[in-house]
Amino acid sequence: MKREKLKLIISYMLVILWMIVIFMFSNIDNYHSNNTSKDTISKVVDKVSDGAVSVGIKDKPISNEKKEKVVNKLNLPLRKVMHFTEYLILCVLWLNALSQSKVKHKYIISIIICILYAFTDEYHQTFINGRTGQLIDVLIDSSGAILGSIIYYIISKLSKKK
Repeated sequence: MKREKLKLIISYMLVILWMIVIFMFSNIDNYHSNNTSKDTISKVVDKVSDGAVSVGIKDKPISNEKKEKVVNKLNLPLRKVMHFTEYLILCVLWLNALSQSKVKHKYIISIIICILYAFTDEYHQTFINGRTGQLIDVLIDSSGAILGSIIYYIISKLSKKK
């Protein structure tokens, strides 16, 4: 019984921790958030370019001008993918915690919690310098939560067959 209770506590702690992570990301002002995304993309582009040169696919690394264009093109899509992924993970964590609690209708409950948290997260962003709350982000977050629940469902069904 102690092992089950420990799993339950850890499951909910992971949910809370992940919700704090989402909150902290949303608490970063637009300037720093945008620059962090761009810096990450820039580093990846450099690594890919260097790798392409080292294996002979390209003769020389990407120019700074081309790299800046790539970074600017990829920045918004990366940020939206991150929204999607944050809530996919959140939904999976909620499903795991609710499964440990043996809650009925865990899929619906998890998705609703994630959607509500997405709304509150976007509202929170309206108080952060340079950030805005956007309905499109709530829809992206909700889509991530729905896909997370589908993945969780498929994996749980496949694991029961073994």
